[in-house]
Amino acid sequence: MILPLGPSASAAAGDGTSGPAPACVAMYESWRYTDAANNCADTVGVMVVYQDGATGLCSTLPPGASRTVGEGYLGRHGHPDHLAACEPS
Repeated sequence: MILPLGPSASAAAGDGTSGPAPACVAMYESWRYTDAANNCADTVGVMVVYQDGATGLCSTLPPGASRTVGEGYLGRHGHPDHLAACEPS
């Protein structure tokens, strides 16, 4: 069976984002995961923007929190490009 090519399950880079994540949020990339650490005084929402323009899900990070927010560079979208600010749904 041949499936038609269509949009990815991830949104385009501009959808649901409100610009880059604050500078106090750090991104760490490995072969398997992309992690983010919130070094800000406030809770932030962030999503990974990959080099192919796809975006990950919006993750909420309280101050001091660190967690996995997306795929690493061996994922279907390749290397993460940056973190974008977003509003969790």
